[in-house]
Amino acid sequence: MLSTFTRITLSVISLCMLCKSVLAEEADSFWNGFHVGGYSSVDARLPRTEAAQLKLNEVSMIVTWDQGTRLKFFSELELENPISYDHHDGVNTKQSYVDLERFYFDYNLNEKANIRLGRFLTPAGRWNQLHAPPLVWTASRPLVTSRLFPSSINGAMLFGSLPISHMDMEYQVYAEALKDQHQDGNEIIHREVKGARLAFNNILGLSGSNAGLNTLGLNVMSYQKDIHGSPTYHLYGLDFLLEFNRWEFSGEVYERKTTGGDDGGSGAYLQSAYSLGSEWYWITRLETLHEVDSKNADRWVLGMTKRVKPNQLLKFEFIGGSGEYEDVPRGFVTSFAVMF
Repeated sequence: MLSTFTRITLSVISLCMLCKSVLAEEADSFWNGFHVGGYSSVDARLPRTEAAQLKLNEVSMIVTWDQGTRLKFFSELELENPISYDHHDGVNTKQSYVDLERFYFDYNLNEKANIRLGRFLTPAGRWNQLHAPPLVWTASRPLVTSRLFPSSINGAMLFGSLPISHMDMEYQVYAEALKDQHQDGNEIIHREVKGARLAFNNILGLSGSNAGLNTLGLNVMSYQKDIHGSPTYHLYGLDFLLEFNRWEFSGEVYERKTTGGDDGGSGAYLQSAYSLGSEWYWITRLETLHEVDSKNADRWVLGMTKRVKPNQLLKFEFIGGSGEYEDVPRGFVTSFAVMF
């Protein structure tokens, strides 16, 4: 017969082995919740007034964590403009910098509400939230989506969706909690950012694959520029997406006023994509931008995009009209974008 001490010892050893097994399974489950991906794009530009350039635009690494619980994590670390070539400077990395684009935690409160804490893309319109090159039709970004409001904020957001008749209403209410501490290039730092977006999905009451692809969005936002004496700006916007048959139409329009009622700038774009077959698409875009302290810009974009694979886009486009911007020059551009 085993002594009492021996029985106790074996019991403790068995319990330790069981705990080790459970802890190992929990550790494996924790690490299995992580997923790594990213995207990148390269383009060749032939601007009207500048030197031709070949550039790797970004290398983005996305890390997510999701175990099917109420808590989720998302981060995006981006190496911007890592390398470029033109005949003046040759191969160079002069415009390269590292940007923490997103870093946030989501917590599910219930079926209709979630809370987000950290650094996230400002939920204004559609393009700013889906601007990754493999997710948009053109290599050039509409001017209004990057010059009238901050692209990212550090703060908190309440978001979710509510059923309304045949529609689904998505809501996002957000506020800045910590001012952006890093300035990238000529970027304008903003503070006291707060706002909301409502998106009404399936406003036409369609069924089938097009049901969620007719959306109307309403946007409001207020903020100040991190410049001494800056007024408080109030931004109002409208965005939409409509897809039927071979056509996709999208657009955004914004009006900005100061608290005193002065003009703070405005702009809009309207874009169409038409399926030509064999995963080729004809792209047309008209856009305008009015900034109080600079000249107006009125532009057009004509192009063709090939969906090489579900995660790869090859783009060709001509950008014409008025307004000169270093990051979005007029001229010809071809681009290849991949998500991995």
